[in-house]
Amino acid sequence: MLRQMLPAAALFGAALISACAQTSEIPAETPAVPAEAPAGWRPFSADSPWNTPLPADPKIDPNSDVLAADIGAGGALYVNMPEWSVMVKYFDSSKAPKRRVRALYARRYGRGFEPGSLVPIPADALPEGSTPQQSHYVALVDPVRNLAWDTRQLGKTKAGEWFAGFGAAVDLSGTGVSMPWMKAERADLSAGPRPSGAPLMAGLIRVDEVKAGRIDHALAFAYPLAQTGKFVPPASTALIAADKAGERHIGLPMGTRIQLNPDYDIDNTLLSPGAKVVAKALQEYGAILVDEAGATVLFAESGPEQLAEWEGVLAPDDLLSLFTSDFMALNFRVLDTGAPLPGVPGRAD
Repeated sequence: MLRQMLPAAALFGAALISACAQTSEIPAETPAVPAEAPAGWRPFSADSPWNTPLPADPKIDPNSDVLAADIGAGGALYVNMPEWSVMVKYFDSSKAPKRRVRALYARRYGRGFEPGSLVPIPADALPEGSTPQQSHYVALVDPVRNLAWDTRQLGKTKAGEWFAGFGAAVDLSGTGVSMPWMKAERADLSAGPRPSGAPLMAGLIRVDEVKAGRIDHALAFAYPLAQTGKFVPPASTALIAADKAGERHIGLPMGTRIQLNPDYDIDNTLLSPGAKVVAKALQEYGAILVDEAGATVLFAESGPEQLAEWEGVLAPDDLLSLFTSDFMALNFRVLDTGAPLPGVPGRAD
C-alpha cells in the first residue's frame, strides 16, 4: 500500500542513464566504517523544539476539533518501515571517501552540497537491491561527531557519479531548526529533503530508544491533507503544490504539532510494548508535521541494519488497532503555533 507519495519530479531512472560525467570517487571504493552512537545519544540540543516536552497546559488551536478530525484522513496510524521512510547509515565520516554530488535540479542544493563540495559517502550508502521507496530519503549519520548529510533521491550512475535531488549537511548538536527561508542568505539554505525543511533525523523513531522503553523527543508525521504554501516553526519551508489545481488552503501547514491526549491510559490497552513506547511519546512530546503522504504515518529508521533489529520490537501496523481515524479525531489535539508564514513564491518542490 502506498504510504508516502513521491514528488512529481522524475526520480532515479533518468539520472541513471547519464554516464557521461567523470567519476568523482576519492579514494577507491570502501564500505562504511561503522560508528556507534554514545549511550543515551539523541540528535539535537536539549533546547530544541524536537527535544522539549510539552507543558501541562499547551495552547490549543481554536479550530483543533475540526483540524484533528482530518488527521485520520489517511486511515489508521501506520509506522513507515521499511518503505517510504528514512534509510539511515551510521558511519565514521572521517574514514569515508569524499565525493562530489551532482544536483539533479539547477540551483537546488543545501549547505554542504554546493557545487565543488566534497561529501563523505561510503560505498555501501545505498545497499544493493534497495528500491526508490526505501532509499528516497537517505540520512548519512556520524553520531560521534554529531553530523549528518541528508539526501533526497540519492543515487549513482554507472560511471560512478553520485547525484541527489537535494542534499544538506546538518549539525546534529544544534536545534535542528533552520532559519525561515525569507531570512536566510539563500532560500535553499533553509530547505531540506522534506518539504518542511526539517532534518531527516528529526522525529525519527529509532530502534535503540524503543528497545530502551522510552522516546525522549517529538515524532515526525505526515498525512494526505497538508496545507500548501504555508508553514509554522519548527518548519522552515512550506509544502508547495505542483500546480494551481493542487493547492490546499485548509489543513495543517508544515511544522504543526499535534498531541495525543495525555490523560489517555495507554498502559491498559492491547498495544504491543513497542507501540506503547511510541504512544507515550505522542502524549509527552507530540508529533510535528514534516511531509505529505498518501496515508497518516509516523517514520521509523529503515536502514538494512535497523530493519533487522526491528523484528519483535515494533512493526508497521502495531498502532493500527487503537489509532483508528475515529480515535485520532477524538483523542488528538492540534497545538496553536501562531500565524503561519508564506512559502517560497513561484517555486515547486
